[in-house]
Amino acid sequence: MAGQVHGNLSHAMRDNYAEHGVDEYYKKVAATYRNPFYPGIRKVVWAFLTRWWEAEGEGYGAGRALKVLDMAAGSGEATLCLQEWEAAGKRSTSQPSSPTKSPPRLPLQVQSTLPSRPAFIPPNARRGAQGTNGADGAATPRARVFSGGVPALPRGLVLDVVASDPYTSPAYFARTSRVCHPLSFSDLASGRLPPGYDADAAEPAWDMIVCSFALHLLTDPSELFALLDELSRRATWLVIIAPHKKPEIKETWGWSRWDIAAWAPAGDKLYGGAKREDDDETELEIVRDKVKLRLYRSQAI
Repeated sequence: MAGQVHGNLSHAMRDNYAEHGVDEYYKKVAATYRNPFYPGIRKVVWAFLTRWWEAEGEGYGAGRALKVLDMAAGSGEATLCLQEWEAAGKRSTSQPSSPTKSPPRLPLQVQSTLPSRPAFIPPNARRGAQGTNGADGAATPRARVFSGGVPALPRGLVLDVVASDPYTSPAYFARTSRVCHPLSFSDLASGRLPPGYDADAAEPAWDMIVCSFALHLLTDPSELFALLDELSRRATWLVIIAPHKKPEIKETWGWSRWDIAAWAPAGDKLYGGAKREDDDETELEIVRDKVKLRLYRSQAI
């Protein structure tokens, strides 16, 4: 494609958007785009999926696939996270842990001749865990509401992921070896679906829609409403991943904010009530490495 470049141009996405414009930037990096926040994306996706499976996973795997749309998929960060989580969960099922064997003990007379060694102190304990500094200057870990573990998934579980992005299909294919359909937000808002999906079907097309580092680019409120209203009839859950709290999704746009910890509608619940740091995790938001994940439930399904 003419005008394409290698890499992401500037590491600062604001600079890229300001210099080239959103559409032109993604055209330039269509085959080479990579999200520099991938480690944080992976952590929040894994923590969310484990919580979701705990609350909603019953019945999946018995002839029922977990259907996901990776919307504005970029180079496949969310798809890779979903696949890695699935693989890790199935390994947990097929490889139960075996009892740990104690190492052989030396005879007492040999033990008494060995020099004593100081107890091992993990490196994190010596330099302090990552987090804010306490009164004594030592780092204190930030509170985490959600586990990062992986559940044991049924071997018969089918993870059915379909991706859409109007620009980065080449980068998505290069990284995942999967097809990414070139559908824009406008296409989806107008009812266009990937091949093989019936726009008039009574059942939702997907269990969840994941949108990573993209929905805030839709800055026109009327366009955002049109997209969200249409998607509320296509999936039960909407997962938004971003480095900030944008965009604001109003309750009248087809989706209700979800309390991930209580697994119930958030209602008027604020972010924990008390004042928190911007990267603190709450019951309504999973935060890792400055990446935030929010969850919404469809009001139409």
